[in-house]
This record gives sequence, structure tokens and C-alpha cells, in this order.
Amino acid sequence: MVTALLFAGITSGVQGQVSGGGLLHIRGNVLCQSCSLDEARKAQPDQPQQLYQLTHERGQVVMRMSTINGSPLRRYFTDPPEIQIRANDSLFAWIAAEENLFKEIEITGLLSTTRAMDIFDVTVKG
Repeated sequence: MVTALLFAGITSGVQGQVSGGGLLHIRGNVLCQSCSLDEARKAQPDQPQQLYQLTHERGQVVMRMSTINGSPLRRYFTDPPEIQIRANDSLFAWIAAEENLFKEIEITGLLSTTRAMDIFDVTVKG
């Protein structure tokens, strides 16, 4: 109970501070696993500003992000388009799973001031 209250207090306090850290709900589509951002940009030349490389200790994926907290991307992320993610192995495996490629997903996590993101939840929407 105390943990839930502590987490609720932390998240409400940081939602307005995303540029320096905050709770995020990212929607988008994973385009490829174990590929580079440059490879994905060549395959998606019309949307390079929406592509982000998420790097985990077990691999990397490139994601086309559509919204963050229901708003356009530029409000939240600037260059560089690489984000280190920390998540348990099963959450990263879910993000990178071949059966989820190109499906809309939502990632919930906390962004630190060092541009590392702790991922708490992943939901497949499509």
C-alpha cells in the first residue's frame, strides 16, 4: 500500500517535467528488431523525425513513435534519437517480439534526466 501511494505521488509530481524526467505513455509501432536507426530511416524516408532507437542490454529496436502522453513528439524528445531503456527481460522481449512488429503498442515508463527510460508496462493495442 505504501509503495502504491509513493508511486502515485512521484508520478503526479513529474508528469509536467518530461524534458527533465517524467512519466510517459508512448504510442507507436516497432518497425524492426536488431536493426540500426540508419537502416530504419532508409526504409522509412518519409518519417525520419518519428523514428527512435530503443537500446536495452539484450538488444535494440527501432520504433516509430506517434504520440507521447497524447501529444506530438517534438514537445518531449529532441536529438539524439537514441534512448537507453531499462526493463526486465520479459518486457523488452515483448517490445521486440516478431508477432508485435508493426502493431500499435503503448509503453509506460519513467524518463530520467540522463535520457534513460525505465519501462513499467507494455500494451499491444492492435
